[in-house]
Amino acid sequence: MQPQIILQIDNSAEQDREVIQRLVDESIGKVDAYLRKYDNKPDAVIRIEVTVKKNSDDSYHGKLHANLDGALILFEREKFFKLDDLIHHAFQHMKEQLASK
Repeated sequence: MQPQIILQIDNSAEQDREVIQRLVDESIGKVDAYLRKYDNKPDAVIRIEVTVKKNSDDSYHGKLHANLDGALILFEREKFFKLDDLIHHAFQHMKEQLASK
């Protein structure tokens, strides 16, 4: 099962779209092993939505909402000055939530 990845990037962070896409693609590998358990469920819905906004102080505000066949994982943080830290931290949180189940 291939997860559906949705990026919602605010106009304030549009210039970082390629970087955000690359970071999300890299980070999906952190949770790939946990997502494989849904491979044997052909009707499973795997949807991961990443939202990024750049604040006026050049920090980033990000959200990760994942629907894994009905199980929800929510993550939201602001005031990250490094975009890669924000994305990697969001997926690390998702990995920890999946590992605890």
